Amino acid sequence: MKPRILLDFALIASISLATGGCTTKTTTPEPAWQSYLEFEQGLEKEGLDLDFEPYFTASAYADIAEADADDLPYVKEMLAYPWYFEETFSHSEKPMPKGMCLTINGRTNRGDIGALSIEFLERNGLKMNDANLLFVDSMDKLLSKAQCPEESRF
Repeated sequence: MKPRILLDFALIASISLATGGCTTKTTTPEPAWQSYLEFEQGLEKEGLDLDFEPYFTASAYADIAEADADDLPYVKEMLAYPWYFEETFSHSEKPMPKGMCLTINGRTNRGDIGALSIEFLERNGLKMNDANLLFVDSMDKLLSKAQCPEESRF
C-alpha cells in the first residue's frame, strides 16, 4: 500500500473508533417496573385511600370491589404489594404474550427474604393480574431472572 492510502485508512479507522466511543447506550424500557413504581407512588401519596382499580385487571380488582366496608382496609393492605418489602435487592422482568412478568427480590417488612412475582396484563396500560410471594432461606436462593407467578409456585 502506498503511504497516502495507509493514511486515509488510519484516519477512517480512528474516526470510527472515536465516534463509536461517543455513542449513547440505549437501555430497554422496563414497563412492568414502571407500573410497579406508579402504584407505589400512588400508595405513598394517598395510602389505602388510593383507588386501586387503575392498577389492577378486573379479575384482580374483584376482591376489592366485593369487600364489605369493614374488610376493605384489610383487603387493600393485603393487595398493596409495593408495601411488602422494606428493602428491594433487585428486579427483573420478561415479556409474555399478553403482557409482562416482574420479579422483585427483597427483604419483607417481617424480615424474611423473598421474591415477589407479578403478572401484568395489557389493559390500556399494564395492570396487575396475579402475584405470588415466594419466601426463601437465603440470598443465594432468590430468583435470578423474572418468573411469572405460576412459575414461582412450587
